[in-house]
Amino acid sequence: MASLRHIVNKRQLRNSKAFIFFLVFLLVLFFAAALYGRFYVLEPLRLSDSAMYPKFKEDDVVWICKLPRCIDELKVGDIVWARQKNRETLVRRVLAMPGDKVKFYNNGKVRVKNKTKQLEDEEVFIETRKIDVPKKGDTLYMSKLNDVEQDYAINIMMEQGIPFYIKTSLWQGERELPLDMLGALKLGNRQVSLKEVDLLPWQDRYLLELQVFQREIGSTPVKIKREFYNKTDSSRIEKIVAQEDYYFVISEKLKHAPDSRELGFFSKSQLLGRYVYSHRHIPKVAGDYLDKITAFLKDVLDLSSAN
Repeated sequence: MASLRHIVNKRQLRNSKAFIFFLVFLLVLFFAAALYGRFYVLEPLRLSDSAMYPKFKEDDVVWICKLPRCIDELKVGDIVWARQKNRETLVRRVLAMPGDKVKFYNNGKVRVKNKTKQLEDEEVFIETRKIDVPKKGDTLYMSKLNDVEQDYAINIMMEQGIPFYIKTSLWQGERELPLDMLGALKLGNRQVSLKEVDLLPWQDRYLLELQVFQREIGSTPVKIKREFYNKTDSSRIEKIVAQEDYYFVISEKLKHAPDSRELGFFSKSQLLGRYVYSHRHIPKVAGDYLDKITAFLKDVLDLSSAN
């Protein structure tokens, strides 16, 4: 009798150890899955500004999907988490996809894919401009780009590590004007330096062109032209090839919120993830996933019963 009790106790001890080991294994597995999900799948992000108001407010927590498929399946209107050239990040809405054509009007409207939208507080585009968003493999011919697109092309060359320098000239029709004329002008209350002319943003160059036009005789517009050269061999850069897909992203609160209007296109490698839900929507999302899990388990049980 004693030996039988000893055998039973031994088996119970063995089974309890196995059960504890199984529980520990499950906890480790769950912890590993949670860590993987936190760093590679979903990331909670607290917004540091109100650029996406009224969709989100400052300090709202949004959840970002970091899986590659979340970027591959992007569409116009999606909200993305992106990294700027200075390594800082921002959350913005996709306005245009690779290969799209965008037209900004000086009255605050924007047109993408035959749809026109009124933008409130739009102050960046002081003159109507058309923009082609590059897709991977597109060839950008520098002489065919307008002033805005040239600014964006400079960002692309910097991103691709192309060493370049710029030669700027001033023209009225076929007549070249002295570049020194720009040094006598002002932007706001400050004097223009000729050293900064090469990399002035297009809005400032446009205002300088208007000032020169008012001083010159004739009705032909004045243009600031730029030529790009490779620092390595001083050869002229006629074209560059887009090595990635590019996106045009924009803030909800346009005023004083940096986006592609000032920063240029965002390459695919700069997109860190896509917004999936915020803290306010967690109960609904959790319920949706619970319904999916329940349906999956029911299918498994039905399949087991059939077998």
